Amino acid sequence: MTSQTHDRDASTQTALITIEGAFKKMQAEPGADTLPWLQTLQDKAFKIFQKTGFPNIKDEDWKYTNLTGFTERSATYLQNQPSSNSNDDIEALLDKLPKIDGEILIVFINGLHRPDLSTTADPATGIKLMPYSSIDASTGEQIFHQQPINQNAMIALNTASLTDGLAIQVAENIQIDAPIHVVFASDGLPVAAQPHLTINIGQNAEALIVQHHISTGESLTNAVTEITCAEHARLFFVRLQNESEQSMHVANQTVRAAKNSNFDSISIDIGSQLARNDLNIDLHGEHAHASLYGLFMSNANRHTDNHLRVDHRAPHTTSLENYRGILSDTSRGVFNGKIIVHSGADGTDAQMNNRNLLLGERAEINTKPELEIYTDDVKCAHGATTGQLDQNAMFYLQARGVPQETARMMLVGAFAQEIIALIRSRIPALADHLDTIMGKQLPENV
Repeated sequence: MTSQTHDRDASTQTALITIEGAFKKMQAEPGADTLPWLQTLQDKAFKIFQKTGFPNIKDEDWKYTNLTGFTERSATYLQNQPSSNSNDDIEALLDKLPKIDGEILIVFINGLHRPDLSTTADPATGIKLMPYSSIDASTGEQIFHQQPINQNAMIALNTASLTDGLAIQVAENIQIDAPIHVVFASDGLPVAAQPHLTINIGQNAEALIVQHHISTGESLTNAVTEITCAEHARLFFVRLQNESEQSMHVANQTVRAAKNSNFDSISIDIGSQLARNDLNIDLHGEHAHASLYGLFMSNANRHTDNHLRVDHRAPHTTSLENYRGILSDTSRGVFNGKIIVHSGADGTDAQMNNRNLLLGERAEINTKPELEIYTDDVKCAHGATTGQLDQNAMFYLQARGVPQETARMMLVGAFAQEIIALIRSRIPALADHLDTIMGKQLPENV
């Protein structure tokens, strides 16, 4: 063991001891935002976290992403109670949110619900929007009983530290045309935001949900999203992470899709110094389908890591993955996509593609597509490409009078627009918002 590794392990151990002390203090001196009905589950979750600890680079799934900084910041921030009071910086961020026609807006600050900044939904429409801080014990236990205690360390930490969250329930046979826009904002104060979102789409129901993360300063976010799609349900889900360049962001999404359900996901990461996004899809019903699109963009020395896992457990399930990365300067990206076709999942059709564009000589991408197949009669494929701008396309544009820098920007924009266009077809204002903030991140000379 090297001295550096030894020091890092000692530092991590010290951080874990500090976090344990903060959790015991929270139990002994519960704050106003503590949820009594959640305490038993939180105790169990923290025991899991104590046993596993933070992931480290010795774990295969984390070999390219070092959480030492996240761990040390967590040790400090978890000792402080979160506050939902907004300051000038956070209000300025909220003012810049896209104005989505007809949206139902729900705002959380530092993981705590702000009803004064949120709109409400009429229960008669078939939507229930339930902040955890406003529900009774029986409802809360019912929501969390649907999901077993997850052995994932970051999910366990989120559950153990949870002070608020949101449950979205769409009744069966209901089609919700209004976008449900859930904003999780962090104000840069030394507190750890633990956003938790639970989504249940009823049988034959349809909804459109946007999960949007923004922040200012050195924020710390550990987000968990749990999604259940009943039979014949359809969900169009957008996750947008645009936190500050000093922030650290870890996110976990788990999705269970029943028979003939359809889950369409678009994941956009264009913020944070460190961003890790885990998306786990369980296609457990026959003919269940998942379309997973992603776009990540990093500059300076930022690090973005996307890990996807799709489990095909039933016959004739289908999945499509298409993730794209744009990296410049000395930034680093990671893409790991794993498809597992389990025994008995005959007729599975699974396609995976990862394309990456490097705009700097020192930018780096680690990509690893994986397939595990345990049955016959399947159609599966995966591929990954990494390169720079197409010089033939550059020559074509310049030959027609397009200036060099303009041509470069056009090609980079076109690379991203194939993903953004999917959002534009459903939420034009959000696509316009993405165009603006992504344009500001592109280097002047690409």
